[in-house]
Amino acid sequence: MGLCELFDQAVRSVPASRPALVIDGRATPYGPLLDRIARLRTLFAAKGLGPGDRIGLLTEDVPVLAAVLWASLRSGIAVINLNVDLSPTERRHALTAAGVTHAIVDRAILDAAPLPPGLAHTVVEPADGGGRGGLIGRLLKPRKGEAAAPAGLLAELAAVTPVDPSPPLLSPPPTPETPGLMLFTSGTTSAPKVVELSHGNLSAQIETFLTVYDYDAGSHILNVLPLHFTDGLLHGPIISLVTGATLFRPRRFAVQDLGTILHGVYRDRITHFIVVPAILSIMDRLHGEFDDAFRTPDFRYIRSSGDRLPEPLWRSVQERFGVRVVNTYGLSETVCEALYCGPAEDRFRMGTVGQPVDCEIRVIDPEGHDVPAGEPGELLIRGGNIMRGYLNRPDLTAEVLKDGWFHTGDLATVDDDGFVRIVGRRKTLIISGGTNIQPQDITDALLVHPGVADAVTFGLPDPVWGERVAVAVVLRDGAGSSVATTDLVEHCRRHLAPHKVPRVIRIMDALPRNPAGKVLLDAVRDAVDADQAVNPLRADATLEERILEIAARVFGCAPSDLRMTSEARTTFGWDSLAHIQLMEATERAFAIILSPRDILGVSRLEHLKAIVAGYLDRDGRAAS
Repeated sequence: MGLCELFDQAVRSVPASRPALVIDGRATPYGPLLDRIARLRTLFAAKGLGPGDRIGLLTEDVPVLAAVLWASLRSGIAVINLNVDLSPTERRHALTAAGVTHAIVDRAILDAAPLPPGLAHTVVEPADGGGRGGLIGRLLKPRKGEAAAPAGLLAELAAVTPVDPSPPLLSPPPTPETPGLMLFTSGTTSAPKVVELSHGNLSAQIETFLTVYDYDAGSHILNVLPLHFTDGLLHGPIISLVTGATLFRPRRFAVQDLGTILHGVYRDRITHFIVVPAILSIMDRLHGEFDDAFRTPDFRYIRSSGDRLPEPLWRSVQERFGVRVVNTYGLSETVCEALYCGPAEDRFRMGTVGQPVDCEIRVIDPEGHDVPAGEPGELLIRGGNIMRGYLNRPDLTAEVLKDGWFHTGDLATVDDDGFVRIVGRRKTLIISGGTNIQPQDITDALLVHPGVADAVTFGLPDPVWGERVAVAVVLRDGAGSSVATTDLVEHCRRHLAPHKVPRVIRIMDALPRNPAGKVLLDAVRDAVDADQAVNPLRADATLEERILEIAARVFGCAPSDLRMTSEARTTFGWDSLAHIQLMEATERAFAIILSPRDILGVSRLEHLKAIVAGYLDRDGRAAS
């Protein structure tokens, strides 16, 4: 069944009052959401948008995003949902590379930097969301005593008549070959790789979801992953609206909110929790009061993807929380997933990524021959979920799609029972917290700096996030005294999205290379690892000075850039990754173990200072 037919089948019978989305506790019912989708389709037609066009989404308003996504799919228009945290340079490059016809963009994003010249766009004004229930709530129900003064997208929608919501919503409907969703897999500042997914690809993935998972109209799906992730979209506003389920999510995930999110599992009758291993790693530290978070009559299982799930972490989470963790494997090129370890017992083997469902796999040697069971080789996948190709890059498409087989670049083994283990990666991609990072993006940005002569980017192992971004830099002659690592971090912040800013920078005299000129990454990593021992804090420093120094090292800035009042939501570099690194660095520096309440309770540096002072006082050590 096609994607639109699945959608029609689900929404035809869903009660209008049932919540479709619950964002930060605010509900958007199905009735108003479906009406908005119908109005958007009229608006798109009025703007001359139809099959063959591409809409770019740059909004943090989840109800707007969900409505535009489905209105576009129902109209045969392809959608690309971009990371709102891209730098202005990355954003312009991405919109241009994807050939976006029309952009839906938040006012704050547009005010911060212009879109590419001539790109048609519609603005999502603050009144469209503004923390008051989103577009749908504002359009249908202005606050009592408040004059309805719609603007931007809201005003345009109020002025149109919705198309007939009864099927068929589009005649003829999109074909399986119609482009539906586009995803950036890498290269927002270097050579772009935009994955084109057709309606056939998307419906094949959804059909597999319905086979593997027990998604239904009664499902309450909690997904904290960003919506520019394929996992965020597919296990979010796509699967929820083709099953009549309810999607719960924060507008933007922060590690400080994890306790509140876990406490809400019972209240909201959550059935599925969608995460990446980095979040499981954080949860594993939050023992004690959260151990029974998933022991409710409604909860079914946790689903993890996006990065390697270490077996000790996997086992610990299952035993501690008393819940099954389903591990999956997939890439943007496979829509979302292709191999499944669980939830069914006969498809579950801890330490593996499970078995293929609705697709075929091979494991081959460098000559293209299938390897025996247990021997490593490159993993190949073939099925209806394999992408159309990379947009406008037939050369790159031909490299990975051969005779219908997608060459993943990942090394795997298959045992006699058909269970697959990922044992290595041929690609240079860095995966940090489930986010794919193209090293060349960071290197290209660094080489723009006038003081940088050479640079290389790579991943270093991280116990929580899988990998962290590291760079080795060679400065131009005469620049050594004028360029500090903090200068390079600030430069990267101006040119790159926050998740790409290096966490480790090593300045070297020269990069080791082989006779062909290729950088010897192993030698660079060894040099950086040897330099990773943290310089001891000054013995005579006050507690406040020590906290500021630790935070500065984690955030990649100077201590003078920070204050005790510095807080997570406004301090650049203080994201979920940096938060956990800050907690771990504090534990090492003061030889203490922070509690879950401590970890989740720090939103300002003064909070951390007070917590550390309490531990030192209890131990009889001077807090100074």
